[in-house]
Amino acid sequence: MDKRGLLEERRHGSLDFPVGFYRTEREAGEPILDSHWHAETEFLAVESGQAIFQIGLSSFEVRAGEALFIPGGELHGGYALHASACTYSALVFDLDWLMGGQDGVTTRFLKPLQRGELTLPLHWNQETQGGQAAYARIMTLIMEENNLDDPARELRVKGHLLLLFADFLGAGMVVRRDPWEASESGTPERIKQVITHMERHFGRKLAIGELAAIAGMSEGHFSRTFKTYVRKTPMEYLNAIRLRYAAEKLRQPGVTVAEAAMESGFDNFSYFSKMFRFVYRCTPSEYRKKDH
Repeated sequence: MDKRGLLEERRHGSLDFPVGFYRTEREAGEPILDSHWHAETEFLAVESGQAIFQIGLSSFEVRAGEALFIPGGELHGGYALHASACTYSALVFDLDWLMGGQDGVTTRFLKPLQRGELTLPLHWNQETQGGQAAYARIMTLIMEENNLDDPARELRVKGHLLLLFADFLGAGMVVRRDPWEASESGTPERIKQVITHMERHFGRKLAIGELAAIAGMSEGHFSRTFKTYVRKTPMEYLNAIRLRYAAEKLRQPGVTVAEAAMESGFDNFSYFSKMFRFVYRCTPSEYRKKDH
């Protein structure tokens, strides 16, 4: 089970080398990727199977061999398509790390990309073969470097990423974003504030009214807007956060099922067990006994 939350407070890589590479396998019927966001830029590629991935309000049917560009700060998540299994890899990195002071590359390309003034195609498929080819080639090199005990590994990875952006720029894939699109409504920021609040306070009772007030919306408008961006109702998403935390607690020695349920914010044990079994395909007690 992928442990990512909404506002990821985890560090990708280290302070000196802020690059994280992740590979996730999902069986048919399993959740693909809960909606979340982080300040870092991300490239995500589907290795096998297929899924629907959402970036902001845009949805893409992504199949094996296709990839996504996810700008920093964008809400994104993945959803099962026709109960298909899906294996995907993700490279998450800090654009600041690639910048070299105030040189031309930084001021003309990397900074505007970071600010959202420039962008890449979000979905690379048969129509954007140049993006697919460049991504596949560079990602293969980065994965190889990532597994080596080489003192030059970090420098090589940085070089590969710069070459990847150079390929995109040379292929004419870097485009200026429509200012209207870039400043669409401010609603995503308000939704991110709400889900950050949910991540930090899921252990206590959270009512729709409290969440709607953070978003500055009526309860009805908030619930509709939240589902548009996250594809779940606020309470469905809150329960997903709680279940993920409960599963993490159950992996710890000596933690009882009742303790995991209570600390996760569930005050109805029967409901907790029912929801847990639906998501994890086993009872909390069975999950606790598994070798994780």
